[in-house]
Amino acid sequence: MTARVLLALPIAAILIAGMHAATMRGLADAHFTNARLTLAEGTPANGSPRSDAIASAQASLRQALLLEPSNPHLVEQSARLQELRSLGLQPADPAMREGLRQSLARYREAAAMRPGSPYVWASIATLKLRLDEMDFEFYGALERAARYGRWEPAVQLALADIGLASWRLLPHSAKLLVLGAIERGMLRQGVELRRLAAGRGTLERVCAEEITLRGSPTGLCVKK
Repeated sequence: MTARVLLALPIAAILIAGMHAATMRGLADAHFTNARLTLAEGTPANGSPRSDAIASAQASLRQALLLEPSNPHLVEQSARLQELRSLGLQPADPAMREGLRQSLARYREAAAMRPGSPYVWASIATLKLRLDEMDFEFYGALERAARYGRWEPAVQLALADIGLASWRLLPHSAKLLVLGAIERGMLRQGVELRRLAAGRGTLERVCAEEITLRGSPTGLCVKK
């Protein structure tokens, strides 16, 4: 009888620990629901969410992180909310740049937790460009986003937008990464990619260089 009890104790402890972890995940996800809705609004098509909605979402996400501080998805989304909040400020406001730096720090935490996520690397590259810091970290993030997210539509668009915005400054290797993302994205996202290129004002230059750079067209420059 004693042996059975001793055997049952660790099993019960494992079950209790599993139940506790599941409960924490459930509570964290409940808090994250409000933030998820706000994040869904923060798209190019919808524009930036209202500042009060972002503040409410950040409060909810802080509660979720108290329950699951090592959840890389929550950390990444916390960075995204801080980024959206900062982008709602005036460009000349020093608080905007400081807020973007805080967001970048959170993205770095998320990347350390989940280094294989192409989304977090694309976000880091995007923020580095916003901060006008096209340094080793920028190019490293660009390369990792391309490596891990070759067929991820959102990553393809992010890489294309980064590249189109900074085309004149990119070295040969980075331009090839961008053109590769554009070529893959053109299979299903041609309309959006052409919209991005038109908005960045670099379509003509990209079209003039793409054949020289890689020997084959991406499809972006085919007139519709």
